[in-house]
Amino acid sequence: MVTGLRAVGRGLRHLNQRGYVYIWVNVLWALLTLPLVTAPAAWAGLMKVSHAAYTQPTVDISLFWQGFRQHIWRGLLLFLLNVIVIVINVTNLASYTGHSGLAVDFARAVWLLALAVWFALQLYLWPLYYEMQTPTLRGALRNALVMIYLNPLFTLVVLLCVLVIAVLSTVFMAAWILISGSALATIATSAVFDRLETAGLRQRLAAEPDVATGSEWE
Repeated sequence: MVTGLRAVGRGLRHLNQRGYVYIWVNVLWALLTLPLVTAPAAWAGLMKVSHAAYTQPTVDISLFWQGFRQHIWRGLLLFLLNVIVIVINVTNLASYTGHSGLAVDFARAVWLLALAVWFALQLYLWPLYYEMQTPTLRGALRNALVMIYLNPLFTLVVLLCVLVIAVLSTVFMAAWILISGSALATIATSAVFDRLETAGLRQRLAAEPDVATGSEWE
């Protein structure tokens, strides 16, 4: 659990050091998230900036557009998958409204866990994708699932921190426009790098957070 908090803290420190870039790309991300259907591609673009900010000495807004255009079709696929997963899980949860009992509680827990795993998959997806030598959406999803399976408590802590940021950002709506998306992106990248470094699949950063060299996770 401590390692999860450490990864979150590392991501927020990184956000502070590259804040000016993250603010601009966060505004673009927020605007392109509004249509919903382009939200996954916008997230992929934001994650591309975050990954580059950890691994390159300089980054600029053009990386966001590169990531967005590169993953527009993958983003549409993820949008459809999100609709399917959310509708199925919410429908199943709603069907148990007004019911009680051990079996019902267990079913609710299963559906809630499925939603949590699905969102965790998308949190880890793009940092893993950009680390892969031959990246594929399917391979990145598989690696994200393996990461969750091997690090359940770590993932739980990261998700709880993400939830806190999301709640606070909803209270202070301007945060979603200016910085919250970038904060989630840096946390996601930091979390993935932490697990890869711990597993020996990536060289640990010597300093926070400038240039890093990394091996690939296939």
